[in-house]
Amino acid sequence: MVATALAWLLGACALLWSAELPGPAAVAGLWLACTLSALLLRRPALLGFAVGFTLTWLQCGERLGARLDPALEGATLTITGTVASVPQSIGGGYRFEFLTDPEASVPPRVEVTWYEPQWRPDAAERLELEVRLRRPRGFANPGGRDYEARLLREGIGATGYVRAAARSGRELRDVMRAPVLVARDEIALATRAALGERPAAGIVAGLSVGLQDALSTEQWRQLARTGTSHLMAISGMHIGMFAVIAAWVAARLQKWRQRRGARGTARDAAVVAGSCAALAYGALAGWSVPTQRTAIMIAIVAFALHARRRIGAGDALALGAIAVLILEPLAPLAVGFWLSFGAVAAILLVTGGQLTQAGVLRGYAQAQWAVTAGLVPVLAASFGAVSIVSVVVNLLAIPLYTLVVVPLVLIGTALLMAWPAAGSPVLAGTAWLIEVTWPLIAVPAQWSWATWGIAGLDPWAWLALCVGAAAALAPLPASGRAAGFVLVIAACAWRPTPPDAGAVRFTMLDVGQGLAAVVETRHHVMVYDAGPAFRSGSDAGAMAVEPFLRHRGVRQVDVLVASHDDLDHAGGAASVAGLVPVRRFVASGQALDTVGAVESCRRGERWEWDGVTFEWLHPGARRFEKDNDNSCVLRVQTGQHTVLLTGDIERLAEAEIVGHGRLAHVDVVLVPHHGSRTSSTPAFVTATRARWALVPSGHRNRWGFPKPDVVERWQSAGAEVLVGSATGAIEFELHPQRPIAPPRLWRPSQRRLWRDP
Repeated sequence: MVATALAWLLGACALLWSAELPGPAAVAGLWLACTLSALLLRRPALLGFAVGFTLTWLQCGERLGARLDPALEGATLTITGTVASVPQSIGGGYRFEFLTDPEASVPPRVEVTWYEPQWRPDAAERLELEVRLRRPRGFANPGGRDYEARLLREGIGATGYVRAAARSGRELRDVMRAPVLVARDEIALATRAALGERPAAGIVAGLSVGLQDALSTEQWRQLARTGTSHLMAISGMHIGMFAVIAAWVAARLQKWRQRRGARGTARDAAVVAGSCAALAYGALAGWSVPTQRTAIMIAIVAFALHARRRIGAGDALALGAIAVLILEPLAPLAVGFWLSFGAVAAILLVTGGQLTQAGVLRGYAQAQWAVTAGLVPVLAASFGAVSIVSVVVNLLAIPLYTLVVVPLVLIGTALLMAWPAAGSPVLAGTAWLIEVTWPLIAVPAQWSWATWGIAGLDPWAWLALCVGAAAALAPLPASGRAAGFVLVIAACAWRPTPPDAGAVRFTMLDVGQGLAAVVETRHHVMVYDAGPAFRSGSDAGAMAVEPFLRHRGVRQVDVLVASHDDLDHAGGAASVAGLVPVRRFVASGQALDTVGAVESCRRGERWEWDGVTFEWLHPGARRFEKDNDNSCVLRVQTGQHTVLLTGDIERLAEAEIVGHGRLAHVDVVLVPHHGSRTSSTPAFVTATRARWALVPSGHRNRWGFPKPDVVERWQSAGAEVLVGSATGAIEFELHPQRPIAPPRLWRPSQRRLWRDP
């Protein structure tokens, strides 16, 4: 069974790794190859590869075909349907999934955000919405999260925002169609009404119905740095604990009934109660992958016990994986899938497949070691970092939350819904306990060495990491396990090769309608602008810039620049400064005043890093009325190769720069002001004589940047124009003794079947 499950999973992953969706002929050829191989090698498990590939292919084809028609992007549409999720508070509004009526010309499931709402939508409520939608599209940068993959996995065919809404109410039939969703919504509302704005309100909501939107950004950062994020959602451990309690209560009740002549064994009662409790709690939690895995495995073991059959732990895990992949073929796109199954697999590897231990404390410590070491590859691939303090913090936090906090939350929630006067004090006391013990997490999170960032690994480093993690857990001699541990440490300490002395690596990141660029020399790093902040409360600094720096293995930024105060350039600066140590801040304006002592950029200031020359070309002594024209303009030069970073300068600033005669031929230029008609004057374009003109603009932005005539002007001057929204991150290597090679374009080079070109 384990071999079949692995083959099934490999088949699903093979499809998800493809650059495009194969046709029916290719799938038929795969079936033929797998069938012949299974017959010749007498390995029926090989058919699992074809099954996993085909199921994933079918679901991908269905969901990709249901995406929004490109012709409808940006149009104002009126749609009717039903709220299909618990609305999440975000940016002063609500974000929710919306199930559209069948006759609609839009995808069956969309995700919309309603800013400045007049009222809160209810789960399963019918609404008429005026919306503007777009096809799934996210940033495309090294180290960044794959937003488009998440939307594909959840079956969301479009995202957008609500312009106006009218409600039709929630009738009985709506409640009956989605009783679990309605229950989750009612519990969430009651919980928040009872706890108000207390810091622990989000944690209680997460532990009761799987909602975590009330946690602050700082709380999530502390959880991530201590490796305890799993405690704030309904995890497999919580499901298992709830099932054990339900099984114990049922067994005790059945024994009491037996003494009064009732039939049936206590074991059968425990098995049925435990499996039903796991399924119910998993559904209430939103049926995430970890809850699916736990509930299904409990049901499998329960069935085996009820049928008086023995089943090995490995086979139970394999059956659970197959069941999850049948229910959700795209589950491998979820980090939770790998964390959940990886944690159980690591424990089984350490214990040799036995679920019993010599002692409770020894077994608990052994399990913690297994999960910590075994999940390093998953954490490296998904988050680019591991928590060094997680073992110690989890040793204390897991018993506290699993044995005390979660039961209190469940008891308090049940009482709140049945008897609010009794439930509110219980939940308030639980919130107090969480807040009192929060320093257990918050204090270690403040330690600078609490986490270790892992750079984007090359294939050999990945091999060393995975082999080392397996060897560290396997039942090998002590020397073999020690060697595996050394391999893990070596892989985690690996760093990409920096530029040669005198060379420059320049990257313009994809941050939507905004600008963020990174300049790397052999021993120094500059971040020039940090992208926009968004109405949702997130920003490109945390979503794109910091993940990119971590992927590069950067542990310190030498200079963080805010070219001017506009939010699309400086909105992410505070996040970068809070997540990465920064030595110097340079700005034209007040954008960085809240994060440190700020220096001004001034024309004529020059310095050298590792044989590379940096010079500010603008602004000078004159201050312009428009903030854009005061942008910091930087020239980076190595040998005869030059990069020009221009911020949002417009005609007046361009004329002044050209008039000073300091603007010679450049190889790479950031097109000023995102390609607007207020910039890129003929004189400026002619003076630069650029080979590549990079446009930092968002996909289908509302200003229509870059303007077609501006693009044509740069092209007529001999430049190749690259637009960040189409290319993703753009990376150049400039070496003083070599010609500049064509840039690496992240989106085309990292094609996936769910990513639009």
